[in-house]
Amino acid sequence: MSGISLKVRKEFLDKEESLAAARKLLSEGYIKNMDEIQLAREIRFHALAYYFCERTGFLKSMKAHADPIDLHDGGDTGFRRLVYAASWKIPSRKK
Repeated sequence: MSGISLKVRKEFLDKEESLAAARKLLSEGYIKNMDEIQLAREIRFHALAYYFCERTGFLKSMKAHADPIDLHDGGDTGFRRLVYAASWKIPSRKK
């Protein structure tokens, strides 16, 4: 199994930026057996969790696990994918 770690960036709070990052990772062959939206959701969730924890001071252990974003072929567990899909419903911030 292969994968890659990404540093969390504020840009990943934006859905389009997360999609662009996912597209790049897939096209360069860093991740396999995931589709673009699945990968983008995981990337964005990590950014949402990290910056929520940073802003509120809550859940410091979650913040530590959110960065870096460890991505692996095939994606995460089914439950986590559901959480990522649900968090995708949160609108992107206006630029």
